[in-house]
Amino acid sequence: MNRPRWRPLTEGWLILVPLAGVTVALAAVAPFFAPMAMFATIAIGLAFRDPERTIERRGDIALSPADGTVLRVERVFDDYWQAELVEVGIFLALADVHVQRIPLDGHVEAQRRRAGGYWPAMLPRAAHRNNQLATYIRTVAGPCTVTQISGLVARRIVNWTRAGDHIAQGERLGMIKFGSQVTLRIPVASEVLVRAGERVRGGVTPIARVTIAG
Repeated sequence: MNRPRWRPLTEGWLILVPLAGVTVALAAVAPFFAPMAMFATIAIGLAFRDPERTIERRGDIALSPADGTVLRVERVFDDYWQAELVEVGIFLALADVHVQRIPLDGHVEAQRRRAGGYWPAMLPRAAHRNNQLATYIRTVAGPCTVTQISGLVARRIVNWTRAGDHIAQGERLGMIKFGSQVTLRIPVASEVLVRAGERVRGGVTPIARVTIAG
């Protein structure tokens, strides 16, 4: 399964075209405000960028599902898998790439969307209380969960996978519009290679060394 790289741009045009129209209108009737509208259009356009990445695929390495800053590394209980997993939380600032990528080869078993609030994405409570979409992936290393979590500004979660899909490491999973949080859960036997405060890149940064299931 290979998600076309123009998909994020399609999401962006739905916002950028009307905003560009406002910019043109302001330039005609209120030139003083036109530069601000143009700056906003450019800033929002950057939020929908989707740079190509060279993916070094390795079965024993889980790659980062998102660009951003590691918030925490902790053990949590996953209700779907009914098992304790290691969770790595990643905060995506407004300036980060908002496209998420698949951490390991696998098979999408299920997806669950949970309604919630819109707390600032850098807060720990956001992972539990905010609107979110979890993708449950059966991988060669065992159970894996990637959760896309909305933030104070980010209000729309897009996911291009479906239950039953066979997915490959580094492919595009989806995107969250405008700053957010993404969590990755992997088996506790994994050796986590990052810590809180580190910068990571989706589909590039090794997050953990995993044990291949026998």
